[in-house]
Amino acid sequence: METGKLILGMMGAWLALLCLASKSAAQSIQAAGFDPTPVTLNSVEAKDQRAVTAMDLLTLRDPKGLSISPDGKYVAFVVGQAVYARNAYRSGLFVIAADGKHQARSLGTAGMPHWDGINQWVEEAPQWSPDGREIWYRTRLHTGARWQVWCWSLRSGRRRQLTHIAGDVESYRYVPAKDKLLLTVLKARTSEASANSGPSGIRFTGQIRPYQSISVLQQLEFARQATREDWTYDLRTHREALATPDEKRGSELGDDLNRDERIAFAKYHPVDGKEAPNAENVAYLYEVNDASISRTWSRRLLLWSQRNRTLKEVTPTAYFVDQLWWNSDGAALYFTKRDGLGRAPELWKVSPDGSNPELVFQAPAGEYVSSFAPDKTGRYFACLYETNVSPPRISVLDTLRQSVRTLVELNPGFDRLRRSPGERIEGANRYGDRWFGYLVKPLGYKSGARYPLIVTTYRSGDYFLRGGSGDENPVQVYAANGFAVLSFDVGAIRNLRPGSFDEKLQDWASPTASLEDAIHRLTDQGIVDPDRVGIAGFSHGEEIAGYAVSHTNLFRAAIGAAFYDPCFYFLGGSDWWGMFENWGLGGWPEGQAKSNWQRVAMSMNADRIRTPILENASDTEYLIYLPLYRSLADLGTPVELYIYTNELHVRNQPRHRLEIYQRNLDWFMLWLEGKGQFPGADGVAARSAAMER
Repeated sequence: METGKLILGMMGAWLALLCLASKSAAQSIQAAGFDPTPVTLNSVEAKDQRAVTAMDLLTLRDPKGLSISPDGKYVAFVVGQAVYARNAYRSGLFVIAADGKHQARSLGTAGMPHWDGINQWVEEAPQWSPDGREIWYRTRLHTGARWQVWCWSLRSGRRRQLTHIAGDVESYRYVPAKDKLLLTVLKARTSEASANSGPSGIRFTGQIRPYQSISVLQQLEFARQATREDWTYDLRTHREALATPDEKRGSELGDDLNRDERIAFAKYHPVDGKEAPNAENVAYLYEVNDASISRTWSRRLLLWSQRNRTLKEVTPTAYFVDQLWWNSDGAALYFTKRDGLGRAPELWKVSPDGSNPELVFQAPAGEYVSSFAPDKTGRYFACLYETNVSPPRISVLDTLRQSVRTLVELNPGFDRLRRSPGERIEGANRYGDRWFGYLVKPLGYKSGARYPLIVTTYRSGDYFLRGGSGDENPVQVYAANGFAVLSFDVGAIRNLRPGSFDEKLQDWASPTASLEDAIHRLTDQGIVDPDRVGIAGFSHGEEIAGYAVSHTNLFRAAIGAAFYDPCFYFLGGSDWWGMFENWGLGGWPEGQAKSNWQRVAMSMNADRIRTPILENASDTEYLIYLPLYRSLADLGTPVELYIYTNELHVRNQPRHRLEIYQRNLDWFMLWLEGKGQFPGADGVAARSAAMER
């Protein structure tokens, strides 16, 4: 997956639904296997200066969490890697001296991947014991096991299981005053499927999402509210017990507020919180989704003083605050924030009351430093370092010297391959909205020659340009095959006034205008052949690509160009019905919303689409692609729909990932280079017909 950049939504609106999915009790679909063989860090040397292949990208070693010991002497980190032959993933837990004088030491497998509700492998940092002698990590070692906290000895490397609670440990944190781990546990539960599968019917509710081709019983089971409990694990006696009210204090957002304080607090929509070690202050991340407060959706930082009973907005104008943590004595609060322009997150700190903001570190343009993890002094931070052409490396930031030192090159052979760097381009469209992207020229680029262009969406930045959002479009593989690639960022998600369709329309129209601006600029510069431009989308990027191919004539090929449809409105379920209402697309599609649907639904505008489209869909979502597929097929427009079995929103099976890489390349080779044949008809005839209409 795009390293460190979680997918924020299937077709944009998933931004809200993912918050629900990430809290699900278990995975309903997971076909990617687990290989217990630990990841190794042995270098595979490239024998010659060859170009990057799809297999190179698939089998990259990816960091999945890191932390530095309290004394700053060691860094522990987790690595994941796909194993194509077994259609599985491996993991590994490693430790290395922070001075860089020794090789990383393997502590064996880190267990199964931490899959979220849409099948992304979510990073989770290992934690250190206060004395720095042990490493804790939440894991399970086989599919029949529960998620528990395990412990590795720094000295011997041996592991042992700490917790044995009847349920899945979802999170844990060390409580210094008690010398205990405070655990959030998802209680084990038995399936209700047998009770619900008798002869009686099941009353339809909005919890059922008909567009998902998952059994109704399974959908209802995973829609049930999970039961969570707080437990403690005593590190001295090794005993487990339900947490007392005193032990749970600070574990719930705003759990000690009175009625008036809760009313004042509620408007901030907190999503996460951390109490200072001295218990005097609590820092919260909160979301801003009110158009009267901010034009764009944002995440900001709020500080609650336990002593003064006051709230303070620490970052009232920030776009996105990400990480936050207190130093060891609660005397400083650290956090990272991003500006939404593709640059690395800035590292900041403030006083306990939120005053005296200080910029601790900012990476130079073109370098991406992220995933900070501090020692107890706040001088040294374990972190990741990457660039457009180099995948992340395990590194250490020295804030005093303002230097970043690489400790582990996870993929040393990759830097010996031929790659094309990204060149940042930016501008403003006709609506006055700023845009940016990174142009990756073809390998062997020659000035004066015009090249076919592939536009990838929907996020971009100074980080490693691997496969675009969703990791389905191999940027360097495209460049190796003679394509210029524009890794394009679609901009921030707007906050809307409820029911304002014209405002929502800008989420699609403005990025499309930016694409027009960017393509015309590259054409005027003599780099791009305007008659050979393709576009690729995933999730929210599918919306942008779908709107672009149905409202412009810029694109001669598309992958992942799809859009909402009245059929989807009927099949969506209660979450989607509420969202469509908020966008001005709610209610009977043939009623007042008809004119709005007519302006955006691709199936209702299929006769205007001239672009051959390839759709890659999971078997749990393919129904929403059928209106467009059938409409284009009926009109004779080239279209293909490939369905990948046992997948959720993110296709995560290694064999499927490689197949998608290769199929997407073949699609662009066919329609932009005229090489190959359209599977559904005679290639030349179909292409000619599409271009003539």
